[in-house]
Amino acid sequence: MPNRTPEPPVLWSSPLRFSLVAFGALAGMDTFSEFPYLLTHYGGATFVGAYVLALLCMAWPLVAAQLSLGRRLRCHEDGHTPQRAAVRQTRLWRWTFGAAMAGAFLMFCYVAVISGWMLAYAHAALAGDFRAANGPLVAAHFADLVHHPLPTLFWDMAFLVLVFSVIAGGPAAIEDLARFLVPGVLALFAGLAAFAATLGSFFVSAPVLLTPQPVPDHLALIMVALSQAFFGPGLGTASFVAYGTYLPESTPVAKVALGLVLAQALAAWLGGFALASLVFATGLRPLAGGGFLFGTLPLASTRLPWGSTVVALCYLALVSTAWLSTVAWLEPLVQFLTSRGLSRARAALGLGLVALTIGGALTLSLSSWAFSFPFFGRLKTLGLLDVLMILAVNVLLPWGGGGLSLLMGWGRDGSPQGENVGRGQRLWVWVLRIVAPTAILIVFFSAPRLVL
Repeated sequence: MPNRTPEPPVLWSSPLRFSLVAFGALAGMDTFSEFPYLLTHYGGATFVGAYVLALLCMAWPLVAAQLSLGRRLRCHEDGHTPQRAAVRQTRLWRWTFGAAMAGAFLMFCYVAVISGWMLAYAHAALAGDFRAANGPLVAAHFADLVHHPLPTLFWDMAFLVLVFSVIAGGPAAIEDLARFLVPGVLALFAGLAAFAATLGSFFVSAPVLLTPQPVPDHLALIMVALSQAFFGPGLGTASFVAYGTYLPESTPVAKVALGLVLAQALAAWLGGFALASLVFATGLRPLAGGGFLFGTLPLASTRLPWGSTVVALCYLALVSTAWLSTVAWLEPLVQFLTSRGLSRARAALGLGLVALTIGGALTLSLSSWAFSFPFFGRLKTLGLLDVLMILAVNVLLPWGGGGLSLLMGWGRDGSPQGENVGRGQRLWVWVLRIVAPTAILIVFFSAPRLVL
């Protein structure tokens, strides 16, 4: 029988499209939704400087190393690996990748529920439900949402359809999504910042957000910056290992990763500045996490010109960032399933059904299955949502990110030595070996107090 000609590997179609895809993976929803609070409470430009340093300590080496490793594990679109790297044969590597994939999927289920809520709030804003909003009305609206599972599941399902329709289409569909969504989101945040500049109190709030301000607790600043730099870009999900399998051999990964990280920092500042400026213009102050998304923004809609439309656009921008990043988080798991013989479409369908089932359980844990429990001195009241978050944030993602950093920096099978990583390889490798694991260890011990 004649020998079959191996199929050429699937690669990103151009460096620009890869840059857009990778930027979308780094610019997660948490990056933008937390930045208004962090800018306000940790010194404005002082926090931005600490955040950039934290990205250089963790995101730069980890992204570059994961891209390098993924390229060595070059996969065809059908999931078969033409080079059987020893990386996949050791138990430690398998457990580390498993932790990263499990953590990524659990975080995806969590973010899918939150994104469904934001879609519901965008619809409510456009419908005028927040035109006369006050504190009690906003709290009652959220309570009504979480205590009625069917509408919540509908919006959760809508977000799942968005994500898995792209995943089923493969790298080409991921490129198309990033090609339209990344410029659109950046233009939207720039437009929101420009709109905020037309409001009277903008020039009062801008100096607070743009200039370095004193921070009383420098240790807290460092811990928060490291935590945000690790969890915001999703460094523990191994997404860039998967994206690296489509990367051409000629790409200098260290240089590309550095550019991506700096672009992510600039975009996070732009988005955080735009959202914080809008909130300041209403006389409010940004809260952390869900308090900002489902408390501050609805109240702001009553005090802004065209408030309902502006707040709906804020929600749609944040959902778009979640869409881009969660597609990346799931790519390693999709590649794993396709390597076991499933098509991308079947893998996407199966993961979607599992995610919908978990989303249903998470939704019920806020109503009929509700429970609370103490954790590190805090009362957790979101039931299974809190359990899932604790497992992913405190165990699986630090394990995945820290384990990959150590194995890629020190392990013989995963070392980037000899790869086309660009100039400054020695510095980059030692940052990967020493600085990144140390920073992730700090994140691991500070996460219970700062993230949850």
